[in-house]
Amino acid sequence: MANELTGEMTEVAEAPGGERLRELRRAAGRTQLWVETEAELGTGYLQRLEAGRVAKPGADTLTRILNALDARYSERREIMERFGYTVATPLPTADDIRWAWTEARRDLDEVALPAYVLDCTHRLIAWNRFLPHLLGVPPDHRVLDELAQGSMIVHWFYPASPLALLLAEPDGFLLEIARVMRDEMRRFWSEPWAAELIAEHMAAIPRFRAMWNAAESAPATASAARALIPLRLRVPGAGLLSFHFSSEPFSRDARFRVIYYFPADPETMRQCAVWAARHGESDG
Repeated sequence: MANELTGEMTEVAEAPGGERLRELRRAAGRTQLWVETEAELGTGYLQRLEAGRVAKPGADTLTRILNALDARYSERREIMERFGYTVATPLPTADDIRWAWTEARRDLDEVALPAYVLDCTHRLIAWNRFLPHLLGVPPDHRVLDELAQGSMIVHWFYPASPLALLLAEPDGFLLEIARVMRDEMRRFWSEPWAAELIAEHMAAIPRFRAMWNAAESAPATASAARALIPLRLRVPGAGLLSFHFSSEPFSRDARFRVIYYFPADPETMRQCAVWAARHGESDG
């Protein structure tokens, strides 16, 4: 951050763990007394903790506080690390997935372009009404359930999959997907499940193996999550459409992310408007 008087850059310190915990509690709309009761803490303990007068609370105590606040994975990790604890990244549970589906529902329903949600293993867990249009199928078509039963790595890189068949320029897109995926997965490399996931796909899908190996020599991006990847699809009933494919992690749980297909040219914008109008007519 620039100093207003000198113009020099100064480092901005992170809020201490207690202060960040207070912010989380207030965002949840809970009082200190309520949290102390739910977490089975002594009266006044949370006040001392938030004020920085407890330097190293026990991991179990923090866990009970975070449970009381219904903190999500990224919030838990941040708080625990600020108090000096190392936090693993477990695979999402069924409850986590239900939470992510509910959390994303409004955004998915309101955005007037194709979008869906993936978890950290690249499983499709939710999508909006525009995704069937990309596939040229009705909203209740079985292909959507098939997509949700497997990894999107398989669906993009296996040549006979419904998504791969739409790609107008597969090599360039798949190389970019492999590069961004490699960068996004860095946060999980210490977890056994991450290495196992990539090894499984490397062994089973030659196209993925080739692109992953090619991506290894590509430089890392400054912000993989914000990358806009050019994507051209031959969409049934609509012709050749151009998008920018973007990944946005959930702020409260980075194990989930929303994938947006932003229209990249006037024709694609018009087609998205046509799809939106159809939904408006059916809703009316």
